[in-house]
Amino acid sequence: MRNLVLAAGLLGLAAPAAAQPRHPAPYPPPSRIEQRLPRPDEVERIGTMIERVTDALLDVDVGPVADAIDPYRRYDPRRGPETLGELATRRDPYARRRLHAEIEDTTAGVGAATREVAAMTPLVRMAIADTLRHIDDAVRESRLRRDRDYRDDRREDPRGR
Repeated sequence: MRNLVLAAGLLGLAAPAAAQPRHPAPYPPPSRIEQRLPRPDEVERIGTMIERVTDALLDVDVGPVADAIDPYRRYDPRRGPETLGELATRRDPYARRRLHAEIEDTTAGVGAATREVAAMTPLVRMAIADTLRHIDDAVRESRLRRDRDYRDDRREDPRGR
């Protein structure tokens, strides 16, 4: 009789827990990470702006600055402005073109990385949520095993002890 009352009490306690959904949400809610990522067209627009700023910097007249640094070098106004672009193309005639190609390559890489992060973020979040659920299940099972009285499971020693 005592075992029957104990079993009924355990079932009464277990019924509400069994009625609860095992995992509250199949998918994690959307994160702020996806909302913060720039769209690929924004990345391309930023790349275009960086190219324009680079062109503006390459067209800066640095002749007077060079004169200020080296007093024995005199700026010749008849030659026209001495720009960063001119200084760069003295050693490499394709310097401006190479710089633009590097900016375009970097922009394309950042755009691709943005798309990949946007695609992978929900999957990573679901994997983390699934791992957390497995950890919670393992902890819950270990508590059930710890709370169980194993003395009831022992058999008598066959040698009579």
